Amino acid sequence: MKVFKLQNINSSQAKYLQLAETVRCAIRQGQLAAGDKLPSVKSISEDLGLNRHTVMKSLAELVAEGWIESIQRVGYKVVSHLPIENSKRQALSRVAGIRSHIDYRFVRSGSALPSYPANRFEYNFSGGQPDINLFPFDEFKRCMSEVLSRPNPAQLSYGQSAGTPELIDQVKTYLRKSRAITEREIVITNGSQEALFIVSQLLLQLGDKVAVEELGYPPAMSAFSNTGAELVGVKQDAQGMCPNDLDAQILKGNIRLIYLTPLHQYPTTVTLTVSRRMAIYQLAAQHKIPIVEDDYDHEFHYRCQPLAPMATDDPARLIIYLSTFSKIMFPGARIGIMAVSKAMAKAVTEYRLMICHKSNVLMQAALARWMENGGFERHLRRTTRVNLQRRDHAVLVLKKYPCFEFDIPDGGMALWVKLKHSTDIIQGIPSAEWLANKCQPLGIYIQHEKQFCFNKNNDRDGFIRLGFAGMNENKFAKGIDLLVNSLNIKH
Repeated sequence: MKVFKLQNINSSQAKYLQLAETVRCAIRQGQLAAGDKLPSVKSISEDLGLNRHTVMKSLAELVAEGWIESIQRVGYKVVSHLPIENSKRQALSRVAGIRSHIDYRFVRSGSALPSYPANRFEYNFSGGQPDINLFPFDEFKRCMSEVLSRPNPAQLSYGQSAGTPELIDQVKTYLRKSRAITEREIVITNGSQEALFIVSQLLLQLGDKVAVEELGYPPAMSAFSNTGAELVGVKQDAQGMCPNDLDAQILKGNIRLIYLTPLHQYPTTVTLTVSRRMAIYQLAAQHKIPIVEDDYDHEFHYRCQPLAPMATDDPARLIIYLSTFSKIMFPGARIGIMAVSKAMAKAVTEYRLMICHKSNVLMQAALARWMENGGFERHLRRTTRVNLQRRDHAVLVLKKYPCFEFDIPDGGMALWVKLKHSTDIIQGIPSAEWLANKCQPLGIYIQHEKQFCFNKNNDRDGFIRLGFAGMNENKFAKGIDLLVNSLNIKH
């Protein structure tokens, strides 16, 4: 019999668990090989000064876990089927500091993580960033407290993949009153990005094509291309996506989805005209191609009432309508909205079960209460008024500098600004990208045109996108002044 001395481990852990871990380590490191017999219970007890019952309890634990086996009239032995033949060699490798790591075969890739997230910059000009300081956390806290004080046990279990019934009812009412969207199934998602991902997975496969605006929303492009689909850029101008070019792309074949941001085109802020909406819809209906309408900031339209979503007049039920509360509340709320046909709603909720069995019930229930008691609408009116003031202020600030040229958008949370070549930008470097990189060390985050081109070989990079909603007027002006002074531009 192999003589084996177990080491005592000083720990607050129960003695029988310490002993069990000591035996496991001995097996892993090769001190005990497959088939080796363990010392007797009496021997272990005497060597370590343990009670026999403690030793028996530890060995029973190891038997239950499958490390050792008990053989009548023989005693305890290490099981023979553990993959430990090379354990001594592996132990020596560990002692020598050598590690053997698996090389994972990644068959999918996601979006690159930012090395320095936008929210860590002092001057964050991100185009879709709300001012979180405006959110009434104390008011919302009361709604959350009500939910926690009187929880619905049935909703805290699995099920209801489409969202909590209370929030679905509130969203239906809200969409009917604010956007004239009716007779659609509502699905609440973990932000609009989850909705984009699920739609992509349900409708696209390798070799399919997706018609998108030439400049578009990068996370949407990533969701589409991740399926193996090919992105097809459709020309756009001052009136939005060009129907004639869309028609030409459709005739080339295999376009399975059209993606639009019609109210405030992302990133240019252009509103797609009524005539073009009708022309695009007719093309989609003729060729039976679904349209994803991403209405990400519908609430913030200032010059007039916003155009009704394309989903309000959709006899063919081909519009997949998406929106989000991230711009009204804060991105961390993770509340996205889908208003879709019954068939699409069923497919989405079933697919969601593979991602997560349950939505964030507490957040959704609190939001439903907040909408029901009128707090949501009060906050929306307040932020819309503030964002309008900030847009007008941003326009006045930028007009002071000769290096900027832009149209005043009818709505949204950002300005699409052209850099005029009166700046001292180095020749041969894309001006907007160069400016964005130069600003980073100054604590300034801006987005440049090339970031919105899904075709990275595209040399278009003369615009920057400046968000005005996320900072107060003084901070916006200070950030722009710092940006301009860094270029030594005379003004």
